[in-house]
Amino acid sequence: MKWDLLLEWMTHVGSGPWSVFRDAVDELDEGAAGDHEHEQVFYRNLRIALSDLGHVDFFVGGTHRWQVRRPVLLGLAGSATEHVFSGGRTSVLAKCLAGTAFDAGAVVTIGESRPGLSRIHIDGDPNTLHSAAKSLGIQYLPKAAARLTAWLPMLRKTLNSARMAEEPINWTVRSLSFRDARWVPERLDNTVREYTNRHGVRRYLLAIGRRRVLHEIEKRAAVYCAALIRNERIVDYSYRNQTLRVPFWAPLPGEHARAASLASGSLAEVVDKGLVFRNIDPPLASALMVTLGQGIPMPEV
Repeated sequence: MKWDLLLEWMTHVGSGPWSVFRDAVDELDEGAAGDHEHEQVFYRNLRIALSDLGHVDFFVGGTHRWQVRRPVLLGLAGSATEHVFSGGRTSVLAKCLAGTAFDAGAVVTIGESRPGLSRIHIDGDPNTLHSAAKSLGIQYLPKAAARLTAWLPMLRKTLNSARMAEEPINWTVRSLSFRDARWVPERLDNTVREYTNRHGVRRYLLAIGRRRVLHEIEKRAAVYCAALIRNERIVDYSYRNQTLRVPFWAPLPGEHARAASLASGSLAEVVDKGLVFRNIDPPLASALMVTLGQGIPMPEV
């Protein structure tokens, strides 16, 4: 697939700065180069895909560096036999795993995930696949999404520990309007504001209360912190379809998005101006929503 070569290169390198990642993307796809705003969206979408699918960690430790994750065979939610191959990987390692699993009687399906990465799906006996993965030095993690929820950060704790900040001077500002469900070119209170300087650098500050105290938080987490202080419910869960839906303007924070994506081994789908995660069972939905400050899932009427 189109970006398998990028993931293979990143796996060989192991880690590096954000600038090197961008250079590698430009080298592999000349179409990525263009106007500045388009480039930033392109890099961001590719970064989110690699992160949410569990291949790479970005901005490690608050820096501008990325690091490839350990290769792992992940068990999907709601099934004892279905798995996907995640983490760092090379074409040789992927071929070896697929061949070993096939020889052990498993069904191996190689499809495509957005934005052009191979999705290696393996359906077979867990004990057999555990042994196959171990023989290749690949970690085996059954019920991966449920395991990941144990490390999900509580957004209330994120809000309480966020550092205070002064309002930037001579930066363009816009705010997230929950009423309009979009970003507006205004300086609103009790929501998250985006400040942009003339070099395109962005900062996200949460404006709380009448005193307009500002706290700096990562963008996606800041949106849910704003929803928390406003008591806005923006996450919907369907028990009937076992799907979790969030607004398109409020993608899940990184660790929550990864847990939700790896329940099915696929990225969220864009459906009717929202992002829909599938194969989310009630315990996982509860863990995601409670840690996000969104309460517990409510049954459909």
